Amino acid sequence: MKRIIIYSLLVIALFLTSCSSSKKVTSNVKQYDVETMGVGNDGTYLIRVTDYFRTTDEMVYLDGLKKDAVHCVIYQGIPAGNGSIKQPALMTSDTKVEGNEQALNNFFEQKLYLNYINSVVNSSKKITKMKDSKDYKISVVISVNKDDLRKYLIDNNIIKPLDFLF
Repeated sequence: MKRIIIYSLLVIALFLTSCSSSKKVTSNVKQYDVETMGVGNDGTYLIRVTDYFRTTDEMVYLDGLKKDAVHCVIYQGIPAGNGSIKQPALMTSDTKVEGNEQALNNFFEQKLYLNYINSVVNSSKKITKMKDSKDYKISVVISVNKDDLRKYLIDNNIIKPLDFLF
């Protein structure tokens, strides 16, 4: 009898956990592709960013791709390729200052990330209409000023300076 009660409680517990909400935090989860295009000047990353948009309006998709590029530098880092090594994200579990998520959300909402885009290579623009969809796959090469971005994040107490390790 004791076994049946324990078994029943386990089944109920499994059922309740499988039915619970699976709301995910989306502040640092975005869907885009990044490819390293090479090494830029000191302190810059030259990357190809690809994302999907419903429009081919250049103002809309360029702003989105610039945001994706800065988001990638902060949260994901830059993959290896084209003669350069993998670059780590500026914000990691070690460098993150807890409690300043709102400051970073404001950074993206107020479009302050545009200050850290050096250039957009318009000749690299690729627009592809997706089959059976209203979406367009758009990619462009963007240069991001990593050093100034790191300085901004440190000055605004969003990430820790590198000397915290020593």
